[in-house]
Amino acid sequence: MILRVCLFWTALVTSICVAADQPFPTAPKSAAEAEAQGLKRLDTSMLTKIYGGVREAQNLKGEITRQELRPDGKLVYSNDSGLSGTGTWSVVDENGGMICRTFDFQGGRRFCTIYYAAPDGMHLFGYNAQDRLWRITTRRIEAQ
Repeated sequence: MILRVCLFWTALVTSICVAADQPFPTAPKSAAEAEAQGLKRLDTSMLTKIYGGVREAQNLKGEITRQELRPDGKLVYSNDSGLSGTGTWSVVDENGGMICRTFDFQGGRRFCTIYYAAPDGMHLFGYNAQDRLWRITTRRIEAQ
């Protein structure tokens, strides 16, 4: 299986894909730092257009995770340490627009993330909606 990372920023909805072995960029440590650097916050409308599908991410622990975010609001999750499971996801208007997820392995606890577009146009920097600190960097991929 070959994975490609999809560049969405070109016209905010156009997909251009490249090899998924590209490293993840370093994110600003907080949403305030992202804003100070002039990064664009993604609102509900933009998240609805670009966020679903198959995504690869690097989290706070440095783990690489993969999620398939389905149109029906269900998701399938796996990470490089062997954990896998299912859950739900949605785009919500709260807090200026954010992605909220639940995972079966976390007992259905809901957590939400706000996103800023990275300068490369390919990655999104995700921040905890409550403390606004960085938690994840994600990119859309396509399985071939």
